[in-house]
Amino acid sequence: MGNYGWSIVLLTLVINVAMAPLRHYSIVNGMRMAKISPEMKVIQERYRKVPLMDPKRQQMQEEIAALYARHGMNMGTQMLVGCLPLLLTMPFLFAFYRMLTVSVDLRGAPFLWIPDLSQKDPYFLTPVLMGVSMFAMQKMTPTSLDPAQQRIMMLMPVMLAGMFLWAPAGLNLYWLTANLFSILQQVVEMRLLGSSVGGSSGREKRRG
Repeated sequence: MGNYGWSIVLLTLVINVAMAPLRHYSIVNGMRMAKISPEMKVIQERYRKVPLMDPKRQQMQEEIAALYARHGMNMGTQMLVGCLPLLLTMPFLFAFYRMLTVSVDLRGAPFLWIPDLSQKDPYFLTPVLMGVSMFAMQKMTPTSLDPAQQRIMMLMPVMLAGMFLWAPAGLNLYWLTANLFSILQQVVEMRLLGSSVGGSSGREKRRG
């Protein structure tokens, strides 16, 4: 019965390997966005003191959209590409939840420090680690959000970790494994592609 935890880890890795090409496209687009980040920060700084509901915020979004266009990028596509890997993992998340709450075989199945994968982690380690890994992913991912919106987004890992405190430990194990795979893929690809995607930007800075 102790193998059920490793089965969840292995199945999660298989799912994420299958989605790796899509995540690769997302990482490349994120790196392109990182190149225009200095220009974007100038725009965001100009509107930093403007309240979130102020109509002038629309002007900021228009300037950012124009910046994207100048670099051959589309703001809507960038947002979709960034969200798509997460959206595609959601059906698997619900499938795992269904399996963990319905399957008789998983009741009482232990894994490492977890006595029962179908119940909450008694030490809350998996939901906390899931939240930490999600926070790390957000920090690594370039964004077009202004600082105020970024602060709101940074609360998401805390909120999700809180919501999943009492979720089945196997569900948290799935999400934690998926996050760790994503972090590993992003670190490796950023090292391998850094010179080709960000090289021109780096040369321009050295000339300046």
